[in-house]
Amino acid sequence: VRADVLQTHDGRSKGCGIVEFATAAAAADAVESLNGVEFMGRQIFVREDREASGGGGSGEKGEKGEDDNQSKRVYVGNLSWDVAWQDLKDHMRTAGDVSYAEVMTDHDGRSKGCGIVEFATAEGAKEAIEKLTDTELKGRMIFVREDREQSGGGGGGGGGGGGGGAGG
Repeated sequence: VRADVLQTHDGRSKGCGIVEFATAAAAADAVESLNGVEFMGRQIFVREDREASGGGGSGEKGEKGEDDNQSKRVYVGNLSWDVAWQDLKDHMRTAGDVSYAEVMTDHDGRSKGCGIVEFATAEGAKEAIEKLTDTELKGRMIFVREDREQSGGGGGGGGGGGGGGAGG
């Protein structure tokens, strides 16, 4: 139906986008067949978009969510390949006390270009979203948003998630 590339205020790509499909089945097929593939020299990550805004009937949850820590966590995208967890933690510390920082990696240890940061307080996470989106870390403009992935459960990738989403 449509595809949007998210951009900074000056029109540069944030390295992620939203694709809306005509049916939920088409969206599920895209997640299944495209997640983890290489596109234009970079591995892409495709998942269902859980953003509360926009179409697609995402079924919003209450402000608190299901997990108290979820409101303290943020997803950081468009990371340089050479950002380590300590670099991420140091950068995010300007918004509040960081309890945990992780750069997501492939099975071979290569960065996926994104990470999860947990703050001591929900206010720290909110501050990071407001103040650190479109800031530079190791030569790349990062974006910060609420972490919407449930980080429990099995599987090996340490959280998952990524820039592109499939709304539907």
